[in-house]
Amino acid sequence: MPFHTRSLVVKLILSLSLIVILTSSITGIIVYRSNQNMFREEIRSQFLQNNKQALQRINQNIHEVERISQSIVFHPTVVKILTNSLNNEDKVEQLQLMYDMVSQAKLDAPHIRAMFIFNLRGDSYYNANYGAVSMLDKPTRSIINQELEGTNGALTWFRLKLVSSADPSGYRYMIIAARQMKSTFQETYGTLVLVLDEGFFSEVIDDIGQDDGIVYLLDRKDRLLFSQRSQDDASAESDYPETIPLQHDREERASIVQSTDRGNYLFVKNTSDSGIFKLISGLGLSALDKRNADILKTIAISGLSSILLTGLLLTLTSTRLLRPLGNLVSGMRRLRSGQMNTRVEVRSKDELAFLGESFNDMADNIQTLVDEVLLKQLREKEAELRAIQAQLNPHFLYNILNEIYWKLYLQNAKDTAGIIQSLSKILQYSLKPIQQPSTLREELEQLRSYINIQMSLFHPDLELDIRTDEHLLCMEMQRLLLQPAVENVFVHAFADKTKADKKLLRIHVYREQEHLRVDVTDNGKGIEPEMLRKLAAGERDVHGNHLGIHNVERRIQLVYGTPYGLRFESWPDAGTTVSFILPISKEDSV
Repeated sequence: MPFHTRSLVVKLILSLSLIVILTSSITGIIVYRSNQNMFREEIRSQFLQNNKQALQRINQNIHEVERISQSIVFHPTVVKILTNSLNNEDKVEQLQLMYDMVSQAKLDAPHIRAMFIFNLRGDSYYNANYGAVSMLDKPTRSIINQELEGTNGALTWFRLKLVSSADPSGYRYMIIAARQMKSTFQETYGTLVLVLDEGFFSEVIDDIGQDDGIVYLLDRKDRLLFSQRSQDDASAESDYPETIPLQHDREERASIVQSTDRGNYLFVKNTSDSGIFKLISGLGLSALDKRNADILKTIAISGLSSILLTGLLLTLTSTRLLRPLGNLVSGMRRLRSGQMNTRVEVRSKDELAFLGESFNDMADNIQTLVDEVLLKQLREKEAELRAIQAQLNPHFLYNILNEIYWKLYLQNAKDTAGIIQSLSKILQYSLKPIQQPSTLREELEQLRSYINIQMSLFHPDLELDIRTDEHLLCMEMQRLLLQPAVENVFVHAFADKTKADKKLLRIHVYREQEHLRVDVTDNGKGIEPEMLRKLAAGERDVHGNHLGIHNVERRIQLVYGTPYGLRFESWPDAGTTVSFILPISKEDSV
C-alpha cells in the first residue's frame, strides 16, 4: 500500500475511534434518560392515584353541602314563605320556623361562614353572617345571579372577592356555593347563597400538597376555586400564575413536567365524575433531579475525558484531511453560483489530490461547454427572430396591397391620398430593424393607421373602441405584436358580414396583476372549435391560416418565455377575443 494511501487510512481510523467514543457516551446518556423516564412514570402513576383519591374526598364534602342546601330548598316552610313574600304575606310564626330550621342546617356544616336566602325580588329573608364577610351588596349579588344563569337549580361553585371588615385589606376571597331555589314542581322561588372559607378544601388538599407541593382546584369554567398558595394571603389580588399548568387541557388524566420559580414539578390532573371540578397537583422533583444530575455528571465527566484525549490526537492529524476538503467544497459552491473560472489548489498527493485535479478538469470542460452552448443559442435565437420578421412582413404587405387593388379595380377611385399616407406609415414602422425597441404608443398608432385603411376601403360602418391606461403608453414592447390579431378580424371574422351587419372592434389595454394585458375583441363569426384547439395548443395549420398569430406567439415565447403568450376565447357567430399576456417592468409601471 503506498504511503500517501496509508496516511489517509490512519486519519480515517482516528476519526472512527472518535465516533465510537461519542456513540458510547450517547448510548450511556440514552440509557440514563430511559431509566429516568421509567422512574418518573412510576411516580406519575402513584401521584395521579393520590390526586384522584383526594378529589373523591372533596366530592364527599361537596355532596354534604349539597345535601344541606337541598334540605333548605325543598323544605315546605321555606318554599311557602318565599313564595308568599311576593304578595307581602309574612307571618312571624312561619318566619321563626324557617330561621330555626335553617340555623340547624347551618350547624351541620361548620365551614359555612355565611348563609343568605333571597326571594325572586331580591329581598333578603335570611342571613347568617359570622363576621367573616359583610352583607352582600348589589354588585356582588349581580355577579352571583350571572353565575347561576342556565344552571337550572344545580349547586354552583365559584370563587369571589367579598367585602370583609375583619381583614386589613377590606376584602377577602371566599368560596361561594349558590343555587336557584326550585320547588318540587321545578318553579323558581328564590336564591340560596352559601359562603365557605378555604378550610373547607384545605383539610383534604393538605394531604397531597405537603412540603413544596402545589395544588389547584378549578371550577366548571376552569377558573381557580382553591389554591394551596392562596391560604397564606387570602386577600391577595392575584395569588396564582396567569396560566395554571394543564388548566385548559381537555384530557381527564393529563400530566406534564414543567419548570416553575421553585424548580421542576410533575403536574397531574383529575376530573370529577360530574365534570364540575378539576384537581391539579404538582409534585416537586428537586430531590429526584439532584440525584439524576449527579449520575449524569459522572457520565459526562467520563465521556468528556475520552473525547478530549481523542480530540487531541485527532487535531494533530486532521488538518491535512480537512483543509483540502474545505477548499474543494468552497470551490464547488463558487462553481454552483456561476463562477466558471473557479479552480482549487492541489498541495498533496493522496486521494484528495485526485479529487481536486478531477474538479479542475471538470470545471474546464464545463466552461468550454457553457461558452459553446451560449454562443449557439444566441445565434439560433437571432436567426429565428430574423426569419420570423422576414416571413411576417411580406404576408402582411400582401394582404393590404391585394385589398387596395380590388377596391381601385371595382370603384375606379382616384382619391387615395389618405389611404396611401396610412399605408406609408405602416411600411415605415414595419421595416425598422426588429432589434430596435418600440413602445405601446407606437404599436397603437400603427394599428390606427391600418384600421383607417380598412374603414376607408371596406368597413366604413365599423365601430372602433380603443381604451388604454395612459401610464402604460411608454412601456417598451416588440414590434408588430398586435397587428396580426387585428388583421385576422378583417380577413376572417368579418368575411361573411354584409353592409347591414353591425361590426364592432374593441382594443382594451390594461394592467392585470404584474402583467400587461391587451384584449382584441370582435363580434365576427368566431373560430371553429378545431381551429381554436390548434391555436390554443400552438399547432400550425397545414393551409397556412393564422400564420401571423403563430409567428407572434413564437416571438413572445422566444423573448419573454413562460407564462407569457396568447389566450383565445371564441363563440360561434358571437365573436372572438385574443388576449396578449406580456411582462411589465417596474420602470414601465411608474
